[in-house]
Amino acid sequence: MNPWLKYSIGAQVGLLIGMGLGRFSYTPMVPILIEAGHLSESEAGYVGALNLGGYVIGAILTPWLSRHFHEAWLIKFSLFVAIICLIASIFPFGFLWLALWRLAIGVIVAIIMILSIAYATRFAPKHRIALATSIGFMGVGIGIFFSSAILPIFLAHGVIWGWVCSAVIGVIAFCIGCWAWHKAPSLDTSKTGCAKKEIQLSLDGKKLIVVQGLFSIGLIPHSIYWVDYIVRELRLSIEQGAFQWMLVGIGGIAGTILWGRLADFIGLNISLVLVFAALASAAITPFYFDDSSIIFLSSFVFGSQPGSAAIVAARAQQAVGESSMVSLWHYMVLSVGIAQIVGGVFLVELFNRTDSYTFVFLIGGTSMGLAALICATLSKQPPKLEPRH
Repeated sequence: MNPWLKYSIGAQVGLLIGMGLGRFSYTPMVPILIEAGHLSESEAGYVGALNLGGYVIGAILTPWLSRHFHEAWLIKFSLFVAIICLIASIFPFGFLWLALWRLAIGVIVAIIMILSIAYATRFAPKHRIALATSIGFMGVGIGIFFSSAILPIFLAHGVIWGWVCSAVIGVIAFCIGCWAWHKAPSLDTSKTGCAKKEIQLSLDGKKLIVVQGLFSIGLIPHSIYWVDYIVRELRLSIEQGAFQWMLVGIGGIAGTILWGRLADFIGLNISLVLVFAALASAAITPFYFDDSSIIFLSSFVFGSQPGSAAIVAARAQQAVGESSMVSLWHYMVLSVGIAQIVGGVFLVELFNRTDSYTFVFLIGGTSMGLAALICATLSKQPPKLEPRH
C-alpha cells in the first residue's frame, strides 16, 4: 500500500477516535446523563465546554511536542490515551471525573488532527493531496453517523452501554491506527533529511488561519440548533430530526470524498470558494424556502463540511511548499478552537436573547460566505517558503 494512503487511513481512524467518539458521541448522551442523575444540566454544558477548551490546549502544545518527540510515536501515544479516556468515561464517578477525561480527550484530538493530517498532506502526490486529506477527515463523518444512527440503539439500554460501545469501536480503530503509523518516518526528515525547522507564515497561510476561524463560527448554528429548529420551529417529530442528523453524517462520509475528488480535478482554490459558498447556502436557504427537499439538501451539504477542512488542509500544505505544515496547521487548529469558544458563547447568548433561529443561522452563513471571499484572493501558485534557521 502507498504510504500516503496508509497515513490517510491512519488519520481517518485517529479523527474517528478523537473527533467522532471524543466529541460527537457525547451529544446524544447528554439527555440520558442528565436523566440518570450523572450530571446536572449546567454540568453537562461545562463538560462540553471543557472538551472544546482541551482542543485549544492541544493546539498550543503540539508544536512543542513535535519538536521533542517523533511525530508518529506521538500519534500512537495520543490514540492510546484517547482509548483510556473512553474507557474511564464508562465509570459513573460524577462530574469532576467525567470532566477530567473529556478535557483530556479534547487535548488529544488536537494533537491527532494536527499531526495526522500533516502526514497525509506531506506524503501524498500533488494530484492526490485533496483526496488524501478527504480520506482522513471522513473519520469525522463516520463519527457523526455513529452518534446519530448506531449509538442511540445502545443508549436505549442505559448510558453505560453507550460509553462501552464507544470504547469498543475506539479499540478497533486504535488497532488499525497502530498498523497505519508503524515505522512511519519523521515529518521533517522523510524527504529532505533536514532537521526540524520553523516555517515563516506566508500571506496565504495567514488568510487560511482566518478562513478556519470563520469556518468554525459557521459550523456552530447547525451543530447546536439544526435538530432543535427542525423539531420545535418546523414542528416535525423527534424521529425526523434524528433522521436529518443522520443525513448530516452521511454527508460527512460521502460529501467529503466528493469534495476531495472535485478539488483534485479543478484545483484547490476554486474548490474552496465553491465549498464555502455551498455551506453558506446550506445555512441560509432553509429559512427562505421551507420545502422538505431544501431541508434534506441543507443537512447533506452541511454534513459535507469535513470536505472543506480537508481541502483547506491540502491548501495549507501548498502554502508551505515541501516542508511540514505542522507550524501552520497548529495555528489553524488553534483558530478553530478559539472561534468555537468565543463564537459559541456569542451565538448561544444571541439565541437566548432573541429566540430567533434566523439571526443565528444568518451569522453562520455569512461567516461561510466571508471565508469563500477570502479563498478567492488566495494566490494561484503559492511561493515555496524557505525554512528559517
